[in-house]
Amino acid sequence: MNRKVMAAAIAAAFAAPAAYAQTTVTIGGTINIMWDSVKATGGTRTNNAGDMYSHDRVRDGAGSNIRFTVNEDLGGGNTAFVQVESAVIQNSDQRNNALGATAFASTNPNAVSVWGNRNTGIGLRSKTFGRVLIGLWDLHYDEMYGIESGWLIANSSSSALAVWNTFGSAFSLNPTVGARYANVIRWDSPNWSGFSMTIGYARPTDPAPSNTTQTGVPAGTESVIEGKKNRAWHLAARYETGGLQVRYAYLRDRDIPNVATLSFGALQAAGLVATSLHRVTSHRLGARYRFAMGLGIGFVYDWSKWNATFDAAAGAIAARTTAGAPIDVKRRSWAIPVTYETGNHGFYGTYGRARDWKGSFGGLDVSDTAAGGVNAAINALGGMPAGAAFSLANDTGARFFTLGYTYRFSPRTNVHLSYNRINNDALARYDFFANTSGTAAGNFGADPRSWAIGLRHTF
Repeated sequence: MNRKVMAAAIAAAFAAPAAYAQTTVTIGGTINIMWDSVKATGGTRTNNAGDMYSHDRVRDGAGSNIRFTVNEDLGGGNTAFVQVESAVIQNSDQRNNALGATAFASTNPNAVSVWGNRNTGIGLRSKTFGRVLIGLWDLHYDEMYGIESGWLIANSSSSALAVWNTFGSAFSLNPTVGARYANVIRWDSPNWSGFSMTIGYARPTDPAPSNTTQTGVPAGTESVIEGKKNRAWHLAARYETGGLQVRYAYLRDRDIPNVATLSFGALQAAGLVATSLHRVTSHRLGARYRFAMGLGIGFVYDWSKWNATFDAAAGAIAARTTAGAPIDVKRRSWAIPVTYETGNHGFYGTYGRARDWKGSFGGLDVSDTAAGGVNAAINALGGMPAGAAFSLANDTGARFFTLGYTYRFSPRTNVHLSYNRINNDALARYDFFANTSGTAAGNFGADPRSWAIGLRHTF
């Protein structure tokens, strides 16, 4: 071998460890397991239809994970990074029972054996331009964590996302407002004297674009949805100084493909069927002040909107609508979270409200109670009280309440206790953000409640 080539090879061999030394790999995560007792009773329909009686569970407190983080120093204050984070535990039900019944884990989409089903991606970080990443990542729904922080080391069922993160729909479709999206490109700015911001873009679904011709409409009025594919935009702005935090978050998630026919008992039979793509828009504003003595008080206000169009098939309701009659539902909600910390003790509580729907459903105002209207069809459902006169405009709200306590054995280990409750109006189906009570579509008006005690450790 040429001496110069050999010398270069030897030099490279000895230089390689020095290059690899620029890369660091860390392993971390959280294990949070709890026992809870949950029920959802007081449903609207007679004979207790839709109620769920008290049952106890041993479960993941939501958030148990293992995380691998890789950082490489690129010089000049720049870093390349990789993060792979995967859910673990998943409700502590990972095996079949003694008779061979399938474990819960096999039917829970969050519990499938897939690496990187939590925040996972690759990116660049700089003191000058901030952080850019691409991968699977949270957008929008987590932006108020800093305002409503008490439950973060406890039980995710205690989050007021219960009344922000869905529309409380008892239909088979109940869109979420923000999520952990796939196919995300995200930029997080540096901190500019307390101000920071995030811009995110996602193409959450991988299938081919929808090209759907409407059916059941007058001949010649069919429309084809050309090349529409789900995409989401997210913008967040934050300001922190001393004990004050102010946060704003915006989401526009459009061209969401249907995963189910919109059905609600007699409504589907009456021809009210949504076959179009959907759109969710949300504005969320929050502020919190933490006093030096440990008391923190916050406020979050959410304005969200759900849009779609109906394929107006034949039927009593459709006869009163026009082809392409829209879903145009607006929902406002708010919450007041309070925390108090002293020594190793932490206390938290939140009261929140989801207001009634505004807007139209199938082209009809949500307050329309005329014969053949959407509210008339709801009140005619089997099991509804005799003479029921409920309305989407007056009976789709909810009240949320939580009270919790944490004790820190160390900065990484704590025990937590919580009580969580939702009081739904007659036509609402709000449920806990995580570890839901499990009420299904059509089981509306029931009030979820839970007691929980758990142990959490981060590493």
